[in-house]
Amino acid sequence: MSKETKRNRTIFTAPQIDVLESYFAKQQYIVGPERQQLASQLHLTELQVKVWFQNRRIKWRKENQKTEQNRLSDVGLSQDQKPEFQFDAGS
Repeated sequence: MSKETKRNRTIFTAPQIDVLESYFAKQQYIVGPERQQLASQLHLTELQVKVWFQNRRIKWRKENQKTEQNRLSDVGLSQDQKPEFQFDAGS
């Protein structure tokens, strides 16, 4: 059996997070030369930037899902329910 070396958890600095968040606010995906340039600018590896964006997208989706659930609960619906519209064709 070969032992795989576990990668240490990256601790991002506040300025790095600020830059990453500002990029994420513009676009949720970053690839190729843009990711390479950002990694170089922040003194990170491309893999660290890639994983940060993956994790941030997960957080973003969870936040959006929670916001949607709150919106639906405000109007008395669960996420499974869809508003029903009744049309009276006879009137």
